[in-house]
Amino acid sequence: MRWIVVAAACLLPAGVVAWGLSDRVEQDNDFCNSCHLSGETPLHIEVRNDFDRTIPVSLAGVHGRGWVEEREDSAFRCIDCHAGSGVLERTRVKLLSARDGLRYIAAAFEEPHGMSFELSPPTCLACHPTFRRSAAPGWTVEAYHGLAAHDDAADAPRCVACHTVHETDGDAIAYYMARPRVDQQCRGCHVEGGEMEIPSLVPSEPGSETPR
Repeated sequence: MRWIVVAAACLLPAGVVAWGLSDRVEQDNDFCNSCHLSGETPLHIEVRNDFDRTIPVSLAGVHGRGWVEEREDSAFRCIDCHAGSGVLERTRVKLLSARDGLRYIAAAFEEPHGMSFELSPPTCLACHPTFRRSAAPGWTVEAYHGLAAHDDAADAPRCVACHTVHETDGDAIAYYMARPRVDQQCRGCHVEGGEMEIPSLVPSEPGSETPR
């Protein structure tokens, strides 16, 4: 028991210091790209290039051109979204980052294709507490966020499931949504043939009798 107390007394301050240091270095986007893969290719270089474009090609790029009012250096940073929301989610992100760091040191790291978990809605709601109640041009007559049932649904898709962040195939006018991806999310609840069936957002293929 004594050794457990001693270990805890040593690890707790170390953890607090590590948390604080990581918070500081993560404010620099270049730090997020400081690791290199084979051939000295910087980590996430394609994602970073899209993020830094003058004319945005993704939702992340739009945020990259935005600003944070209460900060002197107002530009958005990677960590503004990737830090997560709340103590539990932030702790999970920190632990994943520590794991990836150890893998990198052990030369066992590979470029990830995405986050291990989707960012929760509170991450988006911190800056977007309300939504426009009108549908994007060419989409549904009744906007998704205009239906109270969607706001109260515990199993509703997370924001980033429809408004994808780094993908470049989304429609900028439709807040970077892509019809096939959104249609798939809708089908999670609105099963074809079920009592809540809705018309597909994806147009029928030529010669097809039913929507895809």
